[in-house]
Amino acid sequence: MKLLSYVACFAVCSVVTQAQAGPTIREFMDSSESNAYFNCAYKGKTATKKCLVTHSYIKSSAHPNLKEFYGPNEALKVISIKWPDSDISRYAYVDSMEMVNLNNKEGWGYRLRDKDDKNGWGVDLSRGLFIDKASSNKDHIRLW
Repeated sequence: MKLLSYVACFAVCSVVTQAQAGPTIREFMDSSESNAYFNCAYKGKTATKKCLVTHSYIKSSAHPNLKEFYGPNEALKVISIKWPDSDISRYAYVDSMEMVNLNNKEGWGYRLRDKDDKNGWGVDLSRGLFIDKASSNKDHIRLW
């Protein structure tokens, strides 16, 4: 009987742990959570482990393109992606779903893929978050 109690307790604990596994990408983007782990892919190739994704803010003076466009003191939201190989990609959100690659001196040319405006800010996150390179119109980064 004691063994049955332990098995039942383990089963309940397992379900609770899985239910609290982490936010979906939609929940993360809509919340004030500062970091979470997500599956990730770069140019169509899925990473071997989950990436740590972080929200933060920077001043527009942190990148020449942002400073030129906004002036030096605008606070902009940034998404940072720490890849399994410890490389970090950083993108600032700007107007009209455009994004600036903060790791690139010429940072313009990236965007959140436009989808149905179901969640109020212009992208459909049901299949994940997609950052496209505008010149190729192909997936550059995907988080899900």
